[in-house]
Amino acid sequence: MYEELIKELLSLFYINKPPIKPEIIAYGLGVELYFYELPLQISGILYNRKNSPTMLINKNDNLLRQRFTIAHEIGHFLLHYSNNKIYFDYPIENSKIEREANTFAASLLLPDFLLGRYLNLSLEKISSIFYVSRKVTEIRLKDFKIL
Repeated sequence: MYEELIKELLSLFYINKPPIKPEIIAYGLGVELYFYELPLQISGILYNRKNSPTMLINKNDNLLRQRFTIAHEIGHFLLHYSNNKIYFDYPIENSKIEREANTFAASLLLPDFLLGRYLNLSLEKISSIFYVSRKVTEIRLKDFKIL
């Protein structure tokens, strides 16, 4: 769904092999990134701070969750961002824009053009190579009609 945008984005930052480093992409896009102690139910926040897009990532989440949250917030930044809105990432949120940001995040961390090279490997191995959770890998493999 977002494959062309993701391909262009990864090309812009010379990323051509896994694992994708979403924090580098965020910085490259001019988004300030901070790891902060947030309430348990909030994984990330994207907002405008002094005319600069800013992400707060819950420092108490595990590293795989933090990586997904950064990718998710990049999705909000590219697809939905405006200077006067704040986006909160609640892990169970199911609104249309949250689903779009989740789809974007999974596709960014496991882009079609890279994932296609590893489809002969186990789900666990793919998760390890791309440094994502099993759940994210399962979602992407369903996109490829593998699961």
